Amino acid sequence: PGPPRAGPPPPPPPPPFAPVAPARAAASPGLHGVVKLLVRHFADERVVNPDVRDVMLQSVSVLLQYKEYVAVFEANDEARREMVPALLRSFDSRFWIPVSNILLRLCKGVGFGQYDDRATKVLSAIKATKRVDNVDGPGLDSQRTDAAEQTGADENITTTDGPEFGASPDATLARAIATSVDSSSPLFRALIVDTFREDPKLLERFLDRVFNTLNWTITEFGVALKEMLDMRQRAAAARNLQRKCTVMLELSATLERVLEFLTLELPAAFLDSQASMRMKRLVEILLFVLGHTCGAGSDAKLFEQALSMKLPVFVADKISRAPILAPIAGIILNLEIAAMAWVEGRGDDFGVDEVSDTVADELAAGAGENNISQLEYVCAFDWETHFGSFTGREEAVMELRDVVRRVRDTRGDIERRRKAEDETDVPEEFVDPIMQSFMSDPVTLPGSGVVVDRETIRRHLLTGDGTDPFSRTPLDESMLVDATELRERIDEWRTGLHVTPPDTALEDVD
Repeated sequence: PGPPRAGPPPPPPPPPFAPVAPARAAASPGLHGVVKLLVRHFADERVVNPDVRDVMLQSVSVLLQYKEYVAVFEANDEARREMVPALLRSFDSRFWIPVSNILLRLCKGVGFGQYDDRATKVLSAIKATKRVDNVDGPGLDSQRTDAAEQTGADENITTTDGPEFGASPDATLARAIATSVDSSSPLFRALIVDTFREDPKLLERFLDRVFNTLNWTITEFGVALKEMLDMRQRAAAARNLQRKCTVMLELSATLERVLEFLTLELPAAFLDSQASMRMKRLVEILLFVLGHTCGAGSDAKLFEQALSMKLPVFVADKISRAPILAPIAGIILNLEIAAMAWVEGRGDDFGVDEVSDTVADELAAGAGENNISQLEYVCAFDWETHFGSFTGREEAVMELRDVVRRVRDTRGDIERRRKAEDETDVPEEFVDPIMQSFMSDPVTLPGSGVVVDRETIRRHLLTGDGTDPFSRTPLDESMLVDATELRERIDEWRTGLHVTPPDTALEDVD
């Protein structure tokens, strides 16, 4: 007789000390106690030693790698009530790394390159926009309901941290994750969205920190990359710098995925008239990342050189452009699709009541020719090699190409308009006194009476200097006064400037 046939491979081992069906049995009161301890104290200011709080956050991050423990957190009253607000408030210069990792775990599976059969929001919206089918794309609430219905799970999901478990209004969301193959959580994703909707100031602070931190990580990545290539003869130093490069790139990709999630579930935070500065900052950071990772810029060439050298740490960590470029594609798609849905009267599907500027418009206004080439590189990127043939890849890439084509066309219009303005003497009252640039949205500072562009003073206030730059009197954005009459004169002047004159032969003019 021949050798015995090999049986099927053994199932992967469960996580250490994994509970058995924790969300459906009263057998894990001890685990609920641990979860309650971690959630209650990782943001507790009475814990004086920040290292202790950091260890607690790291513990939460490690536990949330496993579906079994995600179910415990979802079933725990303390975690459902307190964890998300505490996490978002803890995103600061000390704890941003573990908080980012936790958010990434909870939001896994909804980003570009990660779409699965249940990540239907973006794909349905693309089909609705392109009129592939005749039904509206599902809104967030209907998606949650559909996902819950598809699981067909038991009604009696545990929702307390004691031995007596009962039903909960959020039980359907908990069911949506019950059969998941990964650690993502529709329940906590919904809680993140609800927390930001209820506390706009928290959203403002969080986004400000994410933008600043992502700018820093990409800058550090570029600096470490240059130093690494300059010191490659010194093996030990080079290895340390290789490690720093990979860490900074991974942290940057994590922050981008957090932004991608917010643009998917809270597009209004970037699209409405009160969010124009957020949109500008978002586009600036996207172009900044692109400039360091692809295209003809000096920083991007360094990255290309490092990738071509197949450095040991880069090979071991599977470093490539895909993880850093995929969230950029997702962010652009999310915002452009939400804006198009609003134009077609389906803004409610995305919680969008108004659209001030689209991401394509802002990209066109801020991008140069090199940036547009970088966006086209993203469209042509070999996504399948890195992510496989993920659901909706062709539709998503096709839509992305359409967006970039609109960016290029709009950029051409902007350049022609600016050329016409440069060739004309601009009235002094239309010029911002700080930036010496043409004003598009003039406002009056109440303390000094000086008129500046709204974007200029917003950027000044973002530095934390809450004063009028001319009089040093206290100032916040709510105190700005619209210079309505001046804006009307600016609009009238620009309209007249761009009116095409009637065709008149030069020889007919005396």
